[in-house]
Amino acid sequence: MEGILAEAGSLDFAGIFARVLDFLADLDSGWQLWAGGGICLLLLWRVVHERLATTAEHRALCRQYKKLAKAGVAEWERPYRLFTGREGWNVLPGGFLMELTSRLIERDKVIDFILLAEEFDQAQSLQFARLAKGDPDTAMRDLSAFLTDFAEGLPAPKMVAMLGFAVQIDPENHWALIDLATEHYVAKRFAKALPLLEQAISLGEQVMVGLPRDR
Repeated sequence: MEGILAEAGSLDFAGIFARVLDFLADLDSGWQLWAGGGICLLLLWRVVHERLATTAEHRALCRQYKKLAKAGVAEWERPYRLFTGREGWNVLPGGFLMELTSRLIERDKVIDFILLAEEFDQAQSLQFARLAKGDPDTAMRDLSAFLTDFAEGLPAPKMVAMLGFAVQIDPENHWALIDLATEHYVAKRFAKALPLLEQAISLGEQVMVGLPRDR
């Protein structure tokens, strides 16, 4: 069942249901079938509940964005106001949030980042407040490194999402590039893995060129 939960974020409901049926088919006795069926129902309810909750939050943020547009807020400022309008984010320095917004760029990227961070309670943690104290460029590098470390051990879909944000926030994060490329390669998404590997190799070559040569 751990495999079903790990893949739940990347499967539709039909795919999840098919995995559950495969799991039940491997059970031997009647009592195992009943027990396994009960566990599957609970886990399916959990997956459905989480998805519905995320969808509701996403829609709420989209509605807030539209309200900002109707109020005449400039397009570049609306994603930033999504951050400042939420508890936990509104205590972070404005410069940090503005720089973060400029790197995420799109409305949907900002919304997805907010929801993913809040899912793991990062916005309310002391980590974000600590990272936000430096100058914007340093803060973004530190945030990207933090997300890269945090992504380790997460279910594959969440890990890919977290690493994707780490790369977008700091495109020169060598380890995030390699980790994300590896995840795409393992999942046979070769078209996504190759450019990330090329970018990581290019960064590595630039670092090597800048190193002092032995005389």
